[in-house]
Amino acid sequence: MVQSEPSRFHRWLPILALALVAGAGFVSPSVAQGRFPRIPIWAMAGAFRDSSFYQPIVCVGGFKGLPAETLVARPRTVTVRFLRDRVAEVRPDFGGYRIYRVVETPDTSRMQLIRRFSRNFGDTRTWNFSLVDTTTLEFMCQGGVANDSIVTFVDPDSNGNYVKQCRTLDALGRCTSRGDSVIRLIAPPGPHDGFRTWYAITYEELNSSDNNYADLFVPGPYDTSGNYSKCGTPGDSTTCPRINLNSKNSNMISVPVEPTGGPTQNLERVAVVPNPYLAHEAWDLAGQHELHFINLPAHSTIRIYTVAGDLVTKLTHDDPVRDFERWDLKNANGHDVASGIYMYRVEASRFTFQSRFVVVR
Repeated sequence: MVQSEPSRFHRWLPILALALVAGAGFVSPSVAQGRFPRIPIWAMAGAFRDSSFYQPIVCVGGFKGLPAETLVARPRTVTVRFLRDRVAEVRPDFGGYRIYRVVETPDTSRMQLIRRFSRNFGDTRTWNFSLVDTTTLEFMCQGGVANDSIVTFVDPDSNGNYVKQCRTLDALGRCTSRGDSVIRLIAPPGPHDGFRTWYAITYEELNSSDNNYADLFVPGPYDTSGNYSKCGTPGDSTTCPRINLNSKNSNMISVPVEPTGGPTQNLERVAVVPNPYLAHEAWDLAGQHELHFINLPAHSTIRIYTVAGDLVTKLTHDDPVRDFERWDLKNANGHDVASGIYMYRVEASRFTFQSRFVVVR
């Protein structure tokens, strides 16, 4: 049920253990400062329930007597969790955290901002956890120490983002009450079924003059990737712009997660995506090919045949959460199949369904 991100997650286990010491909720300043601007982040398929699920307006970890934290199987849902940085949060330029998402490829230039936990003016409703005491670096909530080092975000988030919008719109979505705005709760669209999904996180900068809500700039080495073309003086790296160490590339899960639409018992909804398969699809990894059988019952068998009736391969689907099964376009002997028309037959309990699809190499 849980599809975690083991490589990076295990890397941060010692820090997470420190963060979750019972009754302490404290990471030493040296440990916290040593990882800035890196933010430990991991993700899993399903909806994780912690105290924010039950009382979202109270600081997470600030009260007792809650049911055990659980991961619930839920269609089209991914849980993202990250470890707060108490040293970063007391910086005068700290404005919050920003979560990004992208599907099909870990290309940060295509990432979409889907959630802000912001300390900027007017965004206080997005921050439902403790504040750091500038002297002790303890997480404090309502006069007491809170144990909420880890933040949980469920995508799609029922809390969503608070966005300033025009109060009234016409049928075309145009503002008809300029100068009269309201704060509305906007939930982001959920993850896509069966697509590999990557998440990243960055620090937000505290707005000083303009409400630009930008990523915090943490200067790194001079950027000479353009052969000094970006620099003020050719050959002088000190006139080049600096690389921002607060980057989505540095703070991204290394192993993607896959949300799902959930099993169905209606075989009439079974389909092949894409159909036809045209040489390459966006979700294909380098040098690999795959198509998806979707809307499958939790327990089913898929047999693929040539139009002549020869069995190409057999797939077994046994998953109470995900409703799809991949096929790598190889036969039972591990060889790539040729272009052509193929038949497939899905069997579940006493019911069967069959149809056809096309492969074009």
